[in-house]
Amino acid sequence: MRTTSITLILLMIGSTTLSAQKSAAPLSDLFAPKRIVKTNLAGYALLAVSANYEQQVGRHTSVGLLGGYKLPSVIKVSAIGDLDGENQTYAGEVEPRGLFVNPYFRYYPNKAFHGFYLEAFGRYFNYSFLVPYDYDKDGRTIAANLDGTASGMGGGLALGVQVPLGTRVFLDMNLGFGMGVGNIHLETNDPNLELEDYRSIQRNIEQYEDRANIEVFILRDILTDPIARSSDTKAWADFNNKLFPIMRGGISIGYAF
Repeated sequence: MRTTSITLILLMIGSTTLSAQKSAAPLSDLFAPKRIVKTNLAGYALLAVSANYEQQVGRHTSVGLLGGYKLPSVIKVSAIGDLDGENQTYAGEVEPRGLFVNPYFRYYPNKAFHGFYLEAFGRYFNYSFLVPYDYDKDGRTIAANLDGTASGMGGGLALGVQVPLGTRVFLDMNLGFGMGVGNIHLETNDPNLELEDYRSIQRNIEQYEDRANIEVFILRDILTDPIARSSDTKAWADFNNKLFPIMRGGISIGYAF
């Protein structure tokens, strides 16, 4: 009888300990941080200022939104073409600036906010820029700029890892790739030009775009098949529904709460 009583007591103590351990895990999860505010340190090297908010929605999943502003940074543009029987070359630098937004969804095999994750992301951007050029008119060489805008949206997949550096501080690193589609608008409204000049620009765009090889850094030959128009005050070209690659990456530091 005494042996049986001791055995029952030990079983009761063991079951109580197991129950406490089982309830402790959900309790710790209950008070764990459910959201993180971050900024992409690597983005500053590319002159992009951003803020990133990540919210846990399940034990292994989270959703987030990254938004920011692209400060002007140089992208090289080069073009080679046959215009009026002569080889024409252009080399210039553009500095796009504007807003961008990246929503995303993450799956963590371990648990949300901790360890490796797979991310599905989207992207939207709206940039403006100037394209410098010069031309000869009435014996003068005139320097001018094309006004440009570019907007697009797309998405892709990324791999990353997020690790705690302290109780509330997290380090987040990721790299991904995707595709997008967008539109580009270029126009000139130089006051030194006249109606016939604008019409000439339109005809040149329409007639010679197939003979020109225009490359933009990373985006390559995205400036093809333009829709050219002109008026008495400007000439312009639209490049619609162009496919382009999307790179997603960063090293972020954040605070969890």
